[in-house]
Amino acid sequence: MSKSRKLGEQERLLNYLHGFGGLIAMSVLHIRGRLDPSLLQQGLDWLQEQHPILRSHITYGGLVFRSVPPFVYRQPSFVIEGTGRIPLRVVNDPDPEAWRQVLATDLRTPIKRGKLPRLRVTLVRQSANSDLHHVVVCADHATLDAQSGNMLSRHLMEFLADPAAARARQPIHASLPPPLEDGLPRKPDSGKRPYQPAIRLPNRPLPRPKMETRVIARRLEADDADRLRSAIKTNRTTLHGAVTSAFLLAVRRRYGLDEMTVLTTIDLRRLMKPALHPETYGCYIDILRTKNPIGGDLLGTAKDVSFRLISTLARDQQSASILKLFDWEVYRKELGGIVSHRRRIDGLAVTTAGESGLRRDYGPFELADVTMAVSLDMFGPSLFIIGSEREGGIDLSVGYSASAISEEEVTALADDAFTQLGGRTG
Repeated sequence: MSKSRKLGEQERLLNYLHGFGGLIAMSVLHIRGRLDPSLLQQGLDWLQEQHPILRSHITYGGLVFRSVPPFVYRQPSFVIEGTGRIPLRVVNDPDPEAWRQVLATDLRTPIKRGKLPRLRVTLVRQSANSDLHHVVVCADHATLDAQSGNMLSRHLMEFLADPAAARARQPIHASLPPPLEDGLPRKPDSGKRPYQPAIRLPNRPLPRPKMETRVIARRLEADDADRLRSAIKTNRTTLHGAVTSAFLLAVRRRYGLDEMTVLTTIDLRRLMKPALHPETYGCYIDILRTKNPIGGDLLGTAKDVSFRLISTLARDQQSASILKLFDWEVYRKELGGIVSHRRRIDGLAVTTAGESGLRRDYGPFELADVTMAVSLDMFGPSLFIIGSEREGGIDLSVGYSASAISEEEVTALADDAFTQLGGRTG
């Protein structure tokens, strides 16, 4: 049984960025019911038994030299032996919105190095007798992607509903799962795709800039979501294409842009050989940049978005990927724009996590809502949209940095896109 292994190149990059507050991954479970902290800690202990990466910490070994920044780093490794429990902090605050401040603080606070796992949890409640609790989960992105985040939330809620039944399960994985690169060696590109620089949103005045990642949430309820899925099927496109299209068209109306680059998160589990078990906890993604003309209607643009993404994945994944160390060409073409646009690496990023498997009823508890976010203060796109399906509906979390774009602009863009998708406001 493997109790240690080196981090893959992608994991190493994400862990490196995490230390600077970049791409910290978070989710918040909004739970109704009398949730005792001791029961929640038992659930976290059980999760560690189920998933090897959750019971590992990261150590740093010998020096590795590179020809691009950072020129030298210490080789990190996952190590199971000696790892502590997932830490749980409890915050009692009479403000019903206190969880938002905990979320904002965690989004700019990296997990410390040491023998603790790369996950921390905060339980936020108004008092010990409160019926509404907010479980704020903060993770190093090197150990978790959107699918793993939904998996963790689902398994934790199942434990809270019936601890005895959960404990009767046998862990799926005994050993640390392999890094992405072991099962998906990068193939050569077509050789026809030049480097695609980012197209950023125009700078607008910021009345109250603040170093804080914030989230605007919208939910497409089941009836409206079903109508959208039917239209998507008829027009042979995808949910990701439709969500991206809605925001692209909103961007055109607000800023007058005729084209836009988009960062898309791609789950690569199904492409790995040998295939990973679908409930493998870890990070198995790539982020690809595509350039998209903006015009036409929602579904026509959605088809174009989907086609461009599929062809890029098939032919030019390596050159389109941004999950790699920058080379000198990227520094030359991007550094000026990053500096002049408040550390924005692009205008728009979209992640569609698929069906979460989460439901509302979990025995004595009710899952009232879910919020997902990624830290964007150090750098990131202007908008980071995470779409996830739950009980027939579609949750949209629209993240942004208050140091780069105003709440008024983000709200206007989110409402425009949401209305196009069939959502109802007001």
